[in-house]
Amino acid sequence: MTVSAPAGTAGTAVGRQPTRRRRRVNVRGAAFVVGLVLALEIVTTAVGSRFLPPPSRIAVALVDRFADGTLVTALLSTIGSVAAGLAIASAAGVVLGLLLGSSDRVYATFRWVIEFLRPLPSVSLVPFAILLFGVGPTTTIAAAAYAALWPVVFNTYYGVRDCNPVSIDSARTFGLTRLDVMRRVVLPNALPGVLTGIRVASAIALILVITVELLTAAGGVGYFISFMQGAIRVPEMYAGVLVVGVLGYLVALGVQALERRLLFWNRHGEDH
Repeated sequence: MTVSAPAGTAGTAVGRQPTRRRRRVNVRGAAFVVGLVLALEIVTTAVGSRFLPPPSRIAVALVDRFADGTLVTALLSTIGSVAAGLAIASAAGVVLGLLLGSSDRVYATFRWVIEFLRPLPSVSLVPFAILLFGVGPTTTIAAAAYAALWPVVFNTYYGVRDCNPVSIDSARTFGLTRLDVMRRVVLPNALPGVLTGIRVASAIALILVITVELLTAAGGVGYFISFMQGAIRVPEMYAGVLVVGVLGYLVALGVQALERRLLFWNRHGEDH
């Protein structure tokens, strides 16, 4: 005589796997951060320097500036500029990378121009951008888009060049047009490279936005830091720097989440 297992026990244990992977908390990293903050609190309090305030004073200044809306306005301005610059760079970079990677003739035509423009420091073009667009968010976005363009272009280019020619020939054999081959074969194969370029470009866009805001005093967190430094309001200045660091971390997390969603088939053992 066989004994059947109770409902919900054997079936769960044998035939089902958890649908979501548990995210483990980085206890060591959190402990290191807490320990570092405590050490800084002790050292800066003992030193008593006006220009090295304790983390507790920076935290109070951070809360106060968020409460009165100063940092909220600056942060929204910076986020808008980073998002706009990254979006422009991503769209233009993917299109340009696809064109350069899929045609040797196109690459040969524009190679010298690209190799001339790519090494130019983006900050050196800020005065030129100011002459064209004036001081304001347009200049900030243009500088960020130009700097963030190149990682997307070249990562897309190399992703296209690494596409298997057999896959392309097979798609053409089945009657796909050139555009369909690009959309259904080449772009999906190049997607890991594209997303890697966007990840690198997101950090570059943030750096350029903060730099231009520092130089032009056109608003944003960069201007907030510069203004507080000029007013010798040191805790507020460090609070602005802290906001930039947290924003950069959140941008990186956002791009990684996008990669996981689009590249669910290519996680390289992430679950282990």
